[in-house]
Amino acid sequence: MSDTAVISLGHRFRCDDSVGPYMLDRVRQGLGNDAVCIENGGDVTRLLEDWMNRRVYLVDAACSDSRAPGEVIHLNGLEEELPVSLSITSSHGLNLSEAIELGRLMGMLPHALDIYAICGEKFSTGGDLSPAVRISADMVAEHIVTEVIDT
Repeated sequence: MSDTAVISLGHRFRCDDSVGPYMLDRVRQGLGNDAVCIENGGDVTRLLEDWMNRRVYLVDAACSDSRAPGEVIHLNGLEEELPVSLSITSSHGLNLSEAIELGRLMGMLPHALDIYAICGEKFSTGGDLSPAVRISADMVAEHIVTEVIDT
């Protein structure tokens, strides 16, 4: 079992909410077997199990009125407070802040947690990624691939 995992949140068929699975596919193409790639549609129990004792890159969409579509939010999920755009209850059931706190309480945190969230503009069912979101997703996926290969 690899000690590095890339985990996506989001749903493939909800416009910009599909940015997590989209990035995961791109990372998987670039890394092959150099990291475990896990698509998670919002199952927090599975998330806690999948990230425990690993170096994790978590990719997801963010919803924000104050940020432009395609803007990238990069955080250390174990040390930095998550902004409201990542802490509101979403299609995932529990929000990411709650999942991290639950992991902390249960002793089920990753060794490291880099969160990459890309601000979206469309979250309806059906449709493709917004152009700005796709451009950012490609850049973030390339960055993750490079970082994993270089470590």
